[in-house]
Amino acid sequence: MSRATAVDIALAASAAVVDAFLFSAVSSRKPEGAGLWLFVALVTIGFAALLVRRRWPVLVFGVIWVWAVLVTPTSELEFQPTAIPCVALFTVALRTQIKVSAGALLACAVLAVLAGLREAASRPPEARMVATYATLVFYLLVYGCVWAGGRWARLSHQHADDLEFRRRVEAHEAVMGERTRIARELHDIVAHSVTVMVLQAAGARRVLDSDPARVRRALGHIEEAGEQAMGELRRMLTVLRLSDDDEAGDGVTGRPQPGLGDVPHLVGTVGAAGVGVRTRVEGEPRRLAASVDLAAYRVVQEALTNVTKHVGPGAQVDVRLRWEPDELTVEVTDDGRGRRPERPLSTNHGLAGLRERLAIVGGRLAAEPVTGGGFRVTAVLPVAGPVAGEPVGEHR
Repeated sequence: MSRATAVDIALAASAAVVDAFLFSAVSSRKPEGAGLWLFVALVTIGFAALLVRRRWPVLVFGVIWVWAVLVTPTSELEFQPTAIPCVALFTVALRTQIKVSAGALLACAVLAVLAGLREAASRPPEARMVATYATLVFYLLVYGCVWAGGRWARLSHQHADDLEFRRRVEAHEAVMGERTRIARELHDIVAHSVTVMVLQAAGARRVLDSDPARVRRALGHIEEAGEQAMGELRRMLTVLRLSDDDEAGDGVTGRPQPGLGDVPHLVGTVGAAGVGVRTRVEGEPRRLAASVDLAAYRVVQEALTNVTKHVGPGAQVDVRLRWEPDELTVEVTDDGRGRRPERPLSTNHGLAGLRERLAIVGGRLAAEPVTGGGFRVTAVLPVAGPVAGEPVGEHR
């Protein structure tokens, strides 16, 4: 049994019990014989109708309304259906348009009038007018509040759906924008590798006869650059297949792409904003493809940017680079103790684009709160082999 079915059964049973023992005289006048079976049949009809209210809200309301109209003058036990019509009215207000639900509310006004007339018939002549109006006002208020509750719930659900749709659209736009950016950056990297190959080939051709050793070195560089260019080209084609943006990779911008070597400058920029950053390197630095080096830099950049936007000045951040033979782990952790901005400074979709970037270069990303406060961003990226050069040191 599904949860929705269990809720429908419980709600229908509760409404039937309320109508049977609160809005009827069954507790004071014990039904017997045919009266008992008539009472059970009336309650069963209302209960059964409510079980299918989700699938056919308007039809169920119509059946219950006709049932309530017929029950009012025929029940020997003064059975006045109230809770069951209220549940049907709430469902119509929740699941249908305003015109349909308003019609259902007007129909319930008829039930309120019948209830008022029935109450008046049981009172002495001098009290009938007051009893009629009091009963009429009571039922109109009950039905009006139930209808208003259903409309409020419908509008709340619509608002939540709209917010979820907007969130998905913004996340999709962020991912598509990041794909376009990645494609352009990879285009620049491939263009750089091809340029190196052309220059090396031209130099080798000029010394082909006079310096065979230099030619061999040039051919080695051309092979290396060609392998890198092919790898980056495959990544760029992956981006282009995923993206519907035909402008991705539309030309060489000529801008140098940042990498881990630019992290100290990034740390200095963030430090100037009042955020304390400490970087640590563990293991022996390895060789990274240009796109992977760029992705590693983007991880640190996005994480530090989020700290400045969401935590604020005074925060302390640890940036750790852990080198292993086959992968690089980039971990950025903040303590969450900065002077938070008065209002959010971003749409919080940067991590979605970052996750897209890492997936393209064969990496993965995790972002989660830290116990005791703070936030941690962890990225794992593939490495190619040893590389010469100075690693990123410790900075504050």
